[in-house]
Order: sequence, then structure tokens, then C-alpha cells
Amino acid sequence: MKKLNIAVVGATGAVGNEILKVLETRSYLRKLKLLASSRSSGLELRFQGLDYQVETVTPGAFRGIDAALFAGGEASKEFAYEAVLQGAVVIDIKLLITSFPISGFSRITGLPEKK
Repeated sequence: MKKLNIAVVGATGAVGNEILKVLETRSYLRKLKLLASSRSSGLELRFQGLDYQVETVTPGAFRGIDAALFAGGEASKEFAYEAVLQGAVVIDIKLLITSFPISGFSRITGLPEKK
């Protein structure tokens, strides 16, 4: 499989955290870019034993990105189209899990809900 340059938009939130957990188990990652609002810019997150600095999501942040995984929220509305224009495949995770929920599973983590 081709190695991919992947951006995670909303990397510092709950959904973004779950996206990163899944990506850590995959071997097709060439480059990871962590994006979030300006409030989270500069934070460092650990991924596969390395520290990554969170960058502010901007229209130009998707250059060279193969896939942009959006954790949902305003960033999806504002930047998903920009990512597509720059050649990225866009997947809005929060939109997917709220549109197609699996009965009995948490919409955010995929873990069984407490009864």
C-alpha cells in the first residue's frame, strides 16, 4: 500500500484523539500533520513515540496532504473544501459517526455505551 501524508484536523479534541489512536496502529503513514484552532496551536502531542507540534488550520495547510481526516465542528465547514481543492481526500469522521451510528456503540469512540 502507498504511504500517505495525512492531516488530522481537530487533533486536540476527543474525536481527534480517537483518530490518532487508530492511526497509530496503521503502517501506511508517511507524514502526519496535526491541525487545530489557534487556541491549540503550539501544543505538542505524542504519536508513535515522537512529539508533533499542533499547527493552526489554515487554507494553505493541506498542500502535499493525501488525506485530511476532520474531527468535525466548524473546521470541517470552513476548510474541507480547501483541502479538496489542494488534492486531499477529505473524510469528516464526526459527520460519519453521527450520520451512521451503530446501535449500542458510542458515536465518538466506538466503544460500547454504558447501560
